[in-house]
Amino acid sequence: MILLALALAAAPAASTHPAEVEKQLAFIEGDWTIKGLEANYRDHCTWFDAHSFIICDTDDRRPGGHHAVAILGWSAAENHYTYQEYDASGRSRTEPCYANSEKGITCLGEFHTKDGLVQTRSTIWPTTTGLGLRQEKSVNAGPWTNAGQVAYVRRAP
Repeated sequence: MILLALALAAAPAASTHPAEVEKQLAFIEGDWTIKGLEANYRDHCTWFDAHSFIICDTDDRRPGGHHAVAILGWSAAENHYTYQEYDASGRSRTEPCYANSEKGITCLGEFHTKDGLVQTRSTIWPTTTGLGLRQEKSVNAGPWTNAGQVAYVRRAP
């Protein structure tokens, strides 16, 4: 029995996720900024423990900016990617995400405001120079409108 336990303990660990799941998230890994905002914006994204999740530590020092930690991963039980964010104000959000046609992921969120139900669609994809990020929103099931888009570039070492 002890030998069996030792053999199992010494066996190499299986991959955390199927290879296609890891590949779908891998493009996010890096030390990022927004061109022109290098002194005030950093999003440092690294793999966590055996490539189980990507963790991004975002520090936005622009006026009205915030510090946040985001975790991107895969839910085998729900068969989709996941996005969780925790910011310095104590707020958090969790969104389901799906592979998109731009070789990235799109996350779907919703929350209530005084104006009603706001739905968001946040898309991230690899570009030749870094990452593209776009957010769209819909209020009370109205048309989707562009809420903003930025281009991430790698931070200088």
